[in-house]
Amino acid sequence: MNRTTRIALAALALCSLSAQADQFHYNNLVIGERAMGLGGAFTAVADDASAIIYNPAGLGFALSNDLSGSANAFYQRKVTYKKTVGNQDFTEKSSGTLAPFFGGLQKLDNVMPGLAVAFGLYATDSELKDQNDIIENYGNLERFHRTANVRGSSTGLGFAAAKRILSNLSVGFGGSYLMIDELTQEYQDVKYKSSLSCVPVASATRPDWPVCQGNGFLDQAFLQQNTRYHLSTTALEFGMGAQLATGTWSFGLSAKLRKIITDKLEYSLDARTNIGGGEILNGVSHFKIAAMNATFSDKKIKDPLKVMPTEIRGGVAWFPSSTFLWSFVVINNSSAISDAYHREAVTNFATGTEYYITPSIPIRAGFFTNYDARPEVQAGKTGQADHIDYMGYSLFGGWVQPNSQVAGGVILQTGEGKAQKTGDANIQTVEALSYTFAISATHSF
Repeated sequence: MNRTTRIALAALALCSLSAQADQFHYNNLVIGERAMGLGGAFTAVADDASAIIYNPAGLGFALSNDLSGSANAFYQRKVTYKKTVGNQDFTEKSSGTLAPFFGGLQKLDNVMPGLAVAFGLYATDSELKDQNDIIENYGNLERFHRTANVRGSSTGLGFAAAKRILSNLSVGFGGSYLMIDELTQEYQDVKYKSSLSCVPVASATRPDWPVCQGNGFLDQAFLQQNTRYHLSTTALEFGMGAQLATGTWSFGLSAKLRKIITDKLEYSLDARTNIGGGEILNGVSHFKIAAMNATFSDKKIKDPLKVMPTEIRGGVAWFPSSTFLWSFVVINNSSAISDAYHREAVTNFATGTEYYITPSIPIRAGFFTNYDARPEVQAGKTGQADHIDYMGYSLFGGWVQPNSQVAGGVILQTGEGKAQKTGDANIQTVEALSYTFAISATHSF
């Protein structure tokens, strides 16, 4: 194993926050019964309780009262960093179960014609990771060990109301209490084999360094590191929207403004190392004889997010017949930049179709993007965050009865991007895959 690979492995142990949960993609979970099947293209047709997320104005066109819920029976996410450890790939996985939405809708025509209200408890992101990586006897590396335990969630509790002000026009307003909680605990150590031919010599270019001339590091050179990262944020979200139905077309527009209430980041680091620097002289690797160095820090950062992005959705839907629907939406999230987080403006798209094979059996399919809000990884820079853009696909089938319906299906996301997993100037290609098996049910009354 060459010197570059050895240094890269040491740098890998310094990238301690790589496993944290995701505040940089906005479509990690698709929410709502019909919305899941349509890939989230629901802004122009939102007429159930999940309208509090997609467009509160859609409540004004609801046909009945209902209670609905959906559950991701199982999900798994895998991110592979290509040729990160020498020629070996480095893979991170997470999996788990959760219920991303539960809500209800109540029509209030007896109070005011065209009035409806809804509530919902929902999750827009979730991360559960228990990582344990061991690499042994690789070149001069005796052992590389890394464990990472991650739990992260972004959840909301929302309410909305809508009023049909014309027979084909509805306006709506909503509000949600948002909670973001991310905890990452990670341990890493790198231990190198003994260097049997190590002889202290003077360096011609650095005479102040005692160095080791030989094929590797000094006996039992190591790097050990413990990190703990905890982000806790609460915020208020205010939404408004309009929905217009005309002929076989429907149009929807909604906007969300978010205001942070509390925002705190805690970061602790405990590290020990005796790995020194190095240089190459006349084709021979020289390594500094380093004494053990211990580092401890405990930081609390106020307002790490500082601001949250504003979201605008614009959608259109086409109903050429009673059995077929096509829907499309554009979603823009504004930039949100602070000292700890850098999120650029991102525009995503979603489209979906619904077709009733029989009056009781609908099939829904969708396509959507889930682009990364972090800057693109650029050559010549170091310490850059991952940038992974996803494409998503959904396919669901349902069973509809007069007062109830159930649906089930799968959501698949594939991603590609670039990363600097080792923390140095080297850039790795990244491939990602996530899939969700989901079920949902609605009862109307």
